[in-house]
Amino acid sequence: MGKITIFSALFLATAFTAQTRVNYNLTVTHPDKSERKYNMNLDVDGDKTYFYDEKVLENSKYPSKSNQFLVHHIPDGENTQIVFSHENLPFKIKSQDKINWKLENDFKEVGEHKLQKATANFGERTWTAWFCPDISMNEGPYKFRDLPGLIFELSDTENVFFYQMISIEKFNADSKKLGFDFNKAQDISAEKYDKLMGNFLDNPFQKQRNQLGNGVELNIDDKDVRAQDLNKMTAEFRKSVKNTYPPAVEIDQFKFYKEKILN
Repeated sequence: MGKITIFSALFLATAFTAQTRVNYNLTVTHPDKSERKYNMNLDVDGDKTYFYDEKVLENSKYPSKSNQFLVHHIPDGENTQIVFSHENLPFKIKSQDKINWKLENDFKEVGEHKLQKATANFGERTWTAWFCPDISMNEGPYKFRDLPGLIFELSDTENVFFYQMISIEKFNADSKKLGFDFNKAQDISAEKYDKLMGNFLDNPFQKQRNQLGNGVELNIDDKDVRAQDLNKMTAEFRKSVKNTYPPAVEIDQFKFYKEKILN
């Protein structure tokens, strides 16, 4: 584990009643064993927490490349996940996600911090978390929380996801806040979003096919496009998407990933 930056013991005793940002490195391994790396932020702000790609701070319209943009409402435990369509339109999926952790009698030290191991099954994956009981903050990346301490490391048994906490900082006057307009994201159920993405993956060029059927001439990259060209483009797309679309944390909820991409 790399260097961790945390403030003094006094900060640790008081920080989590204030606005706090926890920084994570996320490594995602695709089916072809290629890796994508993301810098992720976990913002604790009053009665809400926000987990998102750091680049969303730079550009509020930046679509989440990790597909792990989440708002957690602490009082009622509701999660609101921001997902994007194939046209980069934002949607909101609301859910209650209770993770049943098993605390293990395994410990390790990272720097001056003693971590304890916990395991759980979630989203048809088995997870191992290492949390720090000395930091009284029952938060972690994405939907993983409710351990008696902050999660420092988290991974699944297939090594698709690996989260590593790298720093904790307190908000100050210079801290940039998340500027995403959540009101512009439409409500959608997990089932409808799953169907939307499944239909797109079945026929990613449906719009272009309809245009050809209506007699519209298509030109892409200064080349005329015909139906047989769309067939070839569809085959190439289905091959490439396996290793470009971000893996789903919950493959039981996002069935399109399991059925249309993994298989």
